[in-house]
Amino acid sequence: MTKTRHSVAIILSVGGAELHGGALGDLPGVRLVRAEFASGERAACVAATVEHECETAELLRVLRPWAAGRGWSVTVAPLTGSG
Repeated sequence: MTKTRHSVAIILSVGGAELHGGALGDLPGVRLVRAEFASGERAACVAATVEHECETAELLRVLRPWAAGRGWSVTVAPLTGSG
């Protein structure tokens, strides 16, 4: 049985593609649970709570090229107690 993990993916857009709910529709390897957006004059970001089955480090390896292809950067932190 595969363990479901929960993490927060922080995605930052500085001059990249527009960052909104629809832009997260093709997040690879995860199920989007919740997203909170913030934006300023020069940047936008989202804190996306996601469910995934792989280790957090593997998830980051999958998300980095996905984000980079859109002009974004990303980091991932596991939620406490999710594995």
